[in-house]
Amino acid sequence: MEIYFGIGALSLLAIGFCALALRQPPQHNDTQLRRGAQRTFYQQRVAELQAERDAATITAEQFDELRGELDLQLLAENSDTSSAAERAARGPIIATLVLVPVLAWLLYDYLGYQRDLALRDMQKALITKAEPTREDLAEFENLVTEILERRPDNAQLLIMMAGIRRQQGNYVEAVPYYRELQRLYPKDADVLAQLAQARYLAQNRQLDKESAELLSQALAINPDQGTALGVLGIDAFGRGDFASALNYWQRLLPQLPANSSEARVIASGVAAAKEKAIAAGTLEGISVDLNIDTSLGSVPASVLFVVAKSNDGNPMPVAALRIPLAAGESPPSTVHLTDGDVIRQGQTLKDFEALSLAAHLSMSGTAIRRAGDWVSTPVTVNTADKAAAQLSIDRQL
Repeated sequence: MEIYFGIGALSLLAIGFCALALRQPPQHNDTQLRRGAQRTFYQQRVAELQAERDAATITAEQFDELRGELDLQLLAENSDTSSAAERAARGPIIATLVLVPVLAWLLYDYLGYQRDLALRDMQKALITKAEPTREDLAEFENLVTEILERRPDNAQLLIMMAGIRRQQGNYVEAVPYYRELQRLYPKDADVLAQLAQARYLAQNRQLDKESAELLSQALAINPDQGTALGVLGIDAFGRGDFASALNYWQRLLPQLPANSSEARVIASGVAAAKEKAIAAGTLEGISVDLNIDTSLGSVPASVLFVVAKSNDGNPMPVAALRIPLAAGESPPSTVHLTDGDVIRQGQTLKDFEALSLAAHLSMSGTAIRRAGDWVSTPVTVNTADKAAAQLSIDRQL
């Protein structure tokens, strides 16, 4: 409705200006001069005829006849001049009044804007359908493609088509759309990262030099760009560089919604990377074996927190783990606290001889314990001890 209202208002405004111009044609200086000369000649000729009549050179009847012919001549000359001037003034206005809407409509049709309305209606129809058919989706894609052929710089439709190809698992065909977006937005971290991810997936999870450079550029623009951190973590894990994978995923995890499937996947990757890095001897940390008393029942949707505190009087925890859990999902049997989990800036686990460990399942998703949370009894561990600490979540607040 806003589009139609705008078109109507602008059209009325244009018609008003044209009508005003038609009612008041411009006065040209040369026309005024011509008319002045005609009036002067007319007055002089009338005066001559009157003198001839007074001198009895012509009769009164001849004077009236010649005066009438002179009047008709003046009227005809003024009428021709006025009509010609008005036609000359109104001609371009009338032509503009006709051509502007015609050209506007042709341009509107050429650029495919009327298809935008059809696309909007089709989107509404697809949303309301319980399960769109393959034909519905094909028709939708064809319409988007038609619009992009006329307006290849439409970023919204480029993103839409890239997303459709990704959902289809066709990453090869998603790449050209991201290329166009990169051309339009060369400094957009999200575009660079998504292009790199599409290329990475299209090449069977092989990170080539170009994709690595795109990811590096994305992180230089936005160090917390989630797609780039995720791809680099996966690549590092696949290469056996578990410490690097852990670094990327630990930076990514806090950005994800607490109970989302993405957060659970990344949390699982963090745990696996820690375990493998510790086993390979490239990472040191405190291992904690977890147990949940079965008397508490099935695990609800919650967030598991494992917290290490010191006895130096500082209320801030030394380190903390945050692991989202779905309803009925058991927490990992073993977790690892490393220097990457240290909260206190500039410190490491080795800076503390002993730490107090505790765990709880937070129903609200926050680190502060509240009524209803499942909690463990704290245990004290020596940070130099290689044996795993034992924590049992056995009561509810």
